[in-house]
Amino acid sequence: MFETLDTEGRGGTAIQDEMSMTGTRTRLRRLGRPLRYAAFGIALVLALYVGGFFLFLSDVSHYGSAPDDVQADGIVVLTGGHARVDEAVKLLDADFGERLLISGVHPSASWAVLMKTFAVDETQFACCVDIDRKALDTVGNAEETARWAKGHGFGSLIVVTNDYHMPRSLLELHRTMKDVALIPHAVVTGQRGTVNASEQANRYRVLFGEYVKYSAARMRALVPQDGTTAKVERAALSSN
Repeated sequence: MFETLDTEGRGGTAIQDEMSMTGTRTRLRRLGRPLRYAAFGIALVLALYVGGFFLFLSDVSHYGSAPDDVQADGIVVLTGGHARVDEAVKLLDADFGERLLISGVHPSASWAVLMKTFAVDETQFACCVDIDRKALDTVGNAEETARWAKGHGFGSLIVVTNDYHMPRSLLELHRTMKDVALIPHAVVTGQRGTVNASEQANRYRVLFGEYVKYSAARMRALVPQDGTTAKVERAALSSN
């Protein structure tokens, strides 16, 4: 009699344990479903982002020198990269544009130092070269370039910067100058495909860093920029 009761008691406990485990598994399945969806979403976003990087690399690889027969109203070079200003001065010497804006020059750099650094003679510097000391980044470059182009009535500009920097530069410049034709003239850092493994790794590191900045700029471009346009116009008025 006692053995039967004891067996039934253990059986009841086993059933309760099984029901508890079943409930736990059900809750885990319910909890795991959104986690799987979240993991899938993150993987999809990462895949799209990596795919976008390869598209960015393809875009960069297509930038080169401006056509030999091109003629623009002005030339703008965005400082900060290898050999940018030297290349822009060559374009000015070859009459690719009437004036040159060097945007993003350090405030402490004197005219004498700039002429010596960029091998520009004093007459040409005084005649046809303008210096922007206000811009601190690519957004600032675009805003100061817009003010400069508007002040001179320019409708076309040759844009000089490094190849990896060109997509973001054109994006920011188009944002501030929708009616100005922009002609890219890219300075290539090293020869594509001919550098050693260390230089190639460093180039891809720079390219990916620039891709992150370009992606952020694309996101920012989705936000209305009326305030920025007004700021450029106010800057132009205050300089008169």
